[in-house]
Amino acid sequence: MILVIIIASFFIFNSFYQEINLLKKVKESFKPPQPPILSPTDLSQVKPEQISAEYEKAVQELFPTDGWTVPIKLGDSLLKLVEVGAIDLEKFKKLYESRGGLSEEQLRILTEPSDEEITINFENSNFLLNILWPLGLANKNPVLEESPMNGPLVSRFASSGGWILGKDNDGGVYFNKFEIIRLTPEEQTIAQYVAENTYRPCCGNPTSFPDCNHGAALLGLIELGASEGLTQEQLFDISLKFNSFWFPETYLEIALFYKLKQGIDWPKVNPEEAMGYNFSSGPGWLTYVRPEIDKIRHFLPQEGNGTSCGV
Repeated sequence: MILVIIIASFFIFNSFYQEINLLKKVKESFKPPQPPILSPTDLSQVKPEQISAEYEKAVQELFPTDGWTVPIKLGDSLLKLVEVGAIDLEKFKKLYESRGGLSEEQLRILTEPSDEEITINFENSNFLLNILWPLGLANKNPVLEESPMNGPLVSRFASSGGWILGKDNDGGVYFNKFEIIRLTPEEQTIAQYVAENTYRPCCGNPTSFPDCNHGAALLGLIELGASEGLTQEQLFDISLKFNSFWFPETYLEIALFYKLKQGIDWPKVNPEEAMGYNFSSGPGWLTYVRPEIDKIRHFLPQEGNGTSCGV
């Protein structure tokens, strides 16, 4: 009995020690950015009719009726994921049965090579999130190799342990395992820079630390785009478009912040800045955007979008 207690205590201490090391690694990898330069405009003084007009304008600018079509193609990447078991086609179909089923186009994307440019809209944003997620998780790349996730605790993150649509219910077994997308040194430099400098509102981590589904999905998209010759500027712009559909309320507020506080129309906003820590990370948004938007929140529509970090 004493031996059992000793062994159990060892494993508990070892797990605790590993978690402490992980937190230390994450802290050491983070470099706080310079705070943004804010205009002195007081949003509480903005007229309600102007707020309403700018809100409607922002909706049209962020979410055009037909969505955004971007110059990135899936190619045979999803077929490879199905082949290695990172996507279990039957599990995927079953998940979407309760959501009205997969469309013919979506099923084709999962079973045939796709040479069509990707279009994101409100109808397919969740589907795209769920097919890009395992791509970013399973594709072997230095970004994941150097990520704080890479270690004995890999399956404890939302993006790995939460990926249950592979043959194995533990998505951690697919982490950084398969060469789905191959990048040249130049393409890798571009992908790595964009991944290290794009964030998501659900946490404070960059895409290069893809500990949730949104981070993993965006990493997969960035790697695909880099492999197809896109520039840093294009990838920041595309990342902003996809994040906007995955976190619509947050980016509507960011767009209003830029227009009403900074005096910048959304089409003229620098995507790299908007996707950076100060505005697109959870802590950055809470620090700079939310306090300003709270001054006019009672004039904005209150609609929940149900964004989550699960399938």
